[in-house]
Amino acid sequence: MRLSERTALREYYGFRCGYCGVSETAVGAELTVDHFQPRSQGGLDEPENWVYCCHACNEFKGDYWQPDSVQRILHPLRDRITEHLVLQDDGNLRPITLTGTFHIERLHLNRAGLVAHRREQQLVELAHQVQAELLQRLAQLEIQVQSITAQLEQLERNELPPSET
Repeated sequence: MRLSERTALREYYGFRCGYCGVSETAVGAELTVDHFQPRSQGGLDEPENWVYCCHACNEFKGDYWQPDSVQRILHPLRDRITEHLVLQDDGNLRPITLTGTFHIERLHLNRAGLVAHRREQQLVELAHQVQAELLQRLAQLEIQVQSITAQLEQLERNELPPSET
């Protein structure tokens, strides 16, 4: 793999593991490249067969390859992951299908560190939403203060005695 191909793959996956979603910044290093169809199972060493992923997911996946089975690994770009699993409020992934169950179990996607990481991401996202709502409310309050200030200034002008000339 050429450096330009690796760089393109990293960017394509948003610098995150295609399987568990952990980022390079979270692990403090670049991630690995998985051959979705393992080379030992006839997979080619070409971009269409590469998945950018963390070391743990790559190890847990290993050379497993059962593409026509219910017990298969989901491809992060080709499969509709949300049809097979859902993220719960506690940071755990819950399977919806048998394939989702296998995918979660094979890749150990509910390991403690990932659950904690997903929960932290959820809390950060919630904090950003609350912050955005508070900023919007603050902008509304500033408009109201400006309006009240203008009304007070108008009242003060109307109550002043006429100047003597």
